[in-house]
Amino acid sequence: MAALTPGTEHILAFLAVAEQGSLSAAAQALNRTQSSMTYAIQRLEAELGVTLFERGQRGTSLTPQGMALLPVARRMAQELDTLRRTADGLAAGVEVKLVMAVEAAFPEARLLALLAAFRRAFPLVRVRIETESMHATAEALLSGRCALGILGPVIERYPGLAGVALGGVERIPVASPDHPLALLPTEIPAEAFRSQILLVLASHSREPRKRPLATPNGGIWRVNTLAAKRSLILAGLGWGRMPAPMVADDLAAGRLVRLRPARLEGLDWTAPLPFFLAHRRDEALGPAASWARAALLEQSQE
Repeated sequence: MAALTPGTEHILAFLAVAEQGSLSAAAQALNRTQSSMTYAIQRLEAELGVTLFERGQRGTSLTPQGMALLPVARRMAQELDTLRRTADGLAAGVEVKLVMAVEAAFPEARLLALLAAFRRAFPLVRVRIETESMHATAEALLSGRCALGILGPVIERYPGLAGVALGGVERIPVASPDHPLALLPTEIPAEAFRSQILLVLASHSREPRKRPLATPNGGIWRVNTLAAKRSLILAGLGWGRMPAPMVADDLAAGRLVRLRPARLEGLDWTAPLPFFLAHRRDEALGPAASWARAALLEQSQE
């Protein structure tokens, strides 16, 4: 039984010879001498107590033992590479994890594009996305739970946060085609809305939310996600305002209809919901969070 654990150079030499098919080709691929490659393979075979290669006139081929150990060696090489890159990142101050709080209405396509690019740039940094709404997003930043946040206009109420505009998204009132509001003509009066169940996102924040279209008790149903809100609207269980990109296909297919309300003081039905990229003023961002921030800002300029 071998008493030693194979070293990195021995594992890499084994993989190179297996992939290149000869000691000379493997030596050239690793920019090493052929004698050093021969020595590395001999040492590895001695440590493992098995013969890895058959040497013949046509080159070097794996023995059955070598073939059995090849996938194990590949996994070891991957782990060693992960170890090296993780150590390099830690030495450079890169965060182990990036936690972001994201306003629920932020377009999913933009978030996915950011995460795909982030994974390429920081493959070893773990990511957690906390989907929140309104004040809960700001509170996730102020508590220190999240490093970055994508907030709505509530950021103006939090001087401890530094933010920059990211554009916005249109929100439109929608209902199923057979909903009572959908059967009314355009310029639907406010009283008609107040008589129907309004579907809204629940918030983990204790801050009160303004409701320009206040409804009687029991007239508001709260859900935790926009996906659940959309499902309830599709089922005809109420009406609500949804981000336009999220219901574009439903509107085009006739599964939902856009409601046309009368003008109401204090509520602009057509105004987009603005987004802001924010972080705590009193905390510097790490390299990974700084990269994500810069990528989001660049994305917003496209």
